[in-house]
Amino acid sequence: MWTTSSLQTLLLSVVFTMSTFALAIGQESFNITVNKNPVRTGETLQLSLSMKNIRLNVSAPKIKGLKLLGGPSTSQNNSWVNGVSASEIKYTYNYLVQSSESINVPSYQADGSTGKLKSNAFTIKVLPRSAPQNKQQGLGELACVVELSKQTAFVGEAIVASFKIYNRANNLDVREYNIPEMAGFWTEQIEMADARWEPEVLEGRRYNVATVRKVVLFPQKTGEIVIDGFDLIGYKRTSFFDGKNVSVQAKPVKVRVKPLPEPLPNSMIGAFNRFRLQLKQSATECATNEALTVEYVYTGDGNLKFIQEPKLKWPGEFEVYDPETIDQIKVSSNGESGSRTFRFVVIPRAPGEYLLPSPEGEWFNLRSRVYTALPIAKNSITVKRGSANANAGLSYNSKTDIQVLNQDIRFITTEWKGCGIDRNRWQSSLPLSTGWLLAGPSILALAFASKRRREEDAKNPFKSRQRKAKATVRNELHSAKKQLSKPELFFPALGQGVEQYLLSKLTWSSSQYQRDDILEALENKAPETVRQWKTLLDQLDMARYAPGSIPEPQEMLTLAEQLVEQTEKSWRKS
Repeated sequence: MWTTSSLQTLLLSVVFTMSTFALAIGQESFNITVNKNPVRTGETLQLSLSMKNIRLNVSAPKIKGLKLLGGPSTSQNNSWVNGVSASEIKYTYNYLVQSSESINVPSYQADGSTGKLKSNAFTIKVLPRSAPQNKQQGLGELACVVELSKQTAFVGEAIVASFKIYNRANNLDVREYNIPEMAGFWTEQIEMADARWEPEVLEGRRYNVATVRKVVLFPQKTGEIVIDGFDLIGYKRTSFFDGKNVSVQAKPVKVRVKPLPEPLPNSMIGAFNRFRLQLKQSATECATNEALTVEYVYTGDGNLKFIQEPKLKWPGEFEVYDPETIDQIKVSSNGESGSRTFRFVVIPRAPGEYLLPSPEGEWFNLRSRVYTALPIAKNSITVKRGSANANAGLSYNSKTDIQVLNQDIRFITTEWKGCGIDRNRWQSSLPLSTGWLLAGPSILALAFASKRRREEDAKNPFKSRQRKAKATVRNELHSAKKQLSKPELFFPALGQGVEQYLLSKLTWSSSQYQRDDILEALENKAPETVRQWKTLLDQLDMARYAPGSIPEPQEMLTLAEQLVEQTEKSWRKS
């Protein structure tokens, strides 16, 4: 006869046994897959029902457009790893494709130990019986894929690129994979956890997918940019003691980059989905010679790292120090967002009411596709006279040409007793004295002309770079000439000088250097030199990377000098 204590002991044992058994069983799942997708009308198709860690009584699914031919064939796999058991049973049915349109495989439900389980729904694409077979359809057993958040964008608009590996085998060892350079883009890598395989059903086929890299791309030039070079080398085991090397390369993806609408603003900041400028100050009132901070905070979604220090016209009574740049920028799968702050330390030197300067500029709104001007700030500072010594105002680097002195009148001494040239001697040497008098204005004129040239260069750095291209290549050719006796040093130096000259003339960056693009641009600027440039660049490549039967260094140097002179004479102004 069972007593109360013995019944309690038996009940606890049963509960403990069931709990241990539940923990020892892995996660349950129920999926439906097909052996190929797309298919043709009249072909046979294998459809498999996979049940992991569950046992169900199943029958062949009835799907519109498919006729059951036979089945099921059964396969089962059991494993026990680290105290956790796993079992998978698969039922495979054969069907005849009768439909000429796409077939929808719905989601099916099954009862699991923890609740309802649902299979994935997908579509089987059906090709006409007479359609040519596309051998490249689908991803196959192993594939590298470059996925883009968008394939059309404006210059400076963010694009998120994901580099993924799709794999149907469970015994693949990834040895090496290469991420392309992505020329033509400013790139920001997204921090992410170590890549790991995640299950994903694509077009009715189950894959193990690993995302190995995510990058935010900002296009820097217009036109079509191709991303190519994502490949993988791995080892696939075919048995316990044997295997084979496998390799695969991603299909190139193209990005069409559109130029920003014309006319472009003179002070363009960048392209953003949203953007805001805030002006913050540590105080609205202060005394003279008292330091305070003024911050210009740029916030938005876009390439904030391209924002440069604003050009501000501070009051002449302010002493202003170089700003501190503070970045709080986050790079994620949504792009780049956050803020860039320029913090100025200013010291007012005279009392008064002052209006803080506002940055000038416009930004392109990617949502409304219009240019928006920066707001005009109306922040002001009231400066009161402090108790500091009045002489302190003479020791700072003011931005005004006029400073208040301690006295208004300074008398001029008429009887000079110091050293100098006698007046009679000065008048007797009139030509010499005239020359000395003209020296000052001449130096001033040269300084003024030099300042004007620097200001023009600052306003148009591309034109300055183009104008200085000839002087730059002369220095490069002079450096290469010193290495005439050492071909292994001469040809790289000459090649680098020639490439820098062409990039300077075209006002391109180094990332834009492509042989075909360079020659195409020369067709518009100096068409009669294109053939000679192509010959010279081919010879330099042969000399640097595959030395063989090439002209002498002196001959190559002479040809480069003559070609530069000819290009300068025939260059067309755009």
